[in-house]
Amino acid sequence: MAAGYINGKWNVQPDGYTPAGCYKWFKGNKPRVNWCKAIWNGWVIPKHQFLGWLIAHEALNTTARLSSFGLAIEDKCYLCGLSEETIEHLFYDCVYSNGVIRELNKQTRWDYPMRDKLNWYVQRTGTVLQRGVQSAMMMGTLYQIWHQRNKSKNENVLLRPECVAKNFMEEMRSRVRGRDRSLMTIAERDWLKGMRLVE
Repeated sequence: MAAGYINGKWNVQPDGYTPAGCYKWFKGNKPRVNWCKAIWNGWVIPKHQFLGWLIAHEALNTTARLSSFGLAIEDKCYLCGLSEETIEHLFYDCVYSNGVIRELNKQTRWDYPMRDKLNWYVQRTGTVLQRGVQSAMMMGTLYQIWHQRNKSKNENVLLRPECVAKNFMEEMRSRVRGRDRSLMTIAERDWLKGMRLVE
């Protein structure tokens, strides 16, 4: 990377310094990651986006990650207690998490692509609205699982998978109700009905 300032003069842009130009120079030319649009879109709730970003960067503080830093903690999964709590296990292999996903499959009649593990974001299809809703469903599911994990850890409380799925579906229906239906096509409204997100 070239030096930004040389002899007190901004060396990067011919027209002089701008904050945007400085940010672009500082950030550098990095390739766009393939999960970007699945996480950063208007359908996904911000706290779900942040969790997705942590998962994508493998920066979520699972017990396995914390114990790798030398902390004296047991690295078992707080949801099932059957395995080491890694990102892979917690969201895709844990029997409790799989129970939540099975319940959501039943309630939405949509086959969650989460069996593809951390590559689920490439499975989104359809219109911008449909891809956005799919992202919101998947990111929201990851959040619900993490939320239940934290409740189990901190409060020793764990809801049944069907209750987690039911509560999350109500949250998603509320999110869909907040959108302007007049901007949706008939096919999109029918698709949302098929997902049981609208009446």
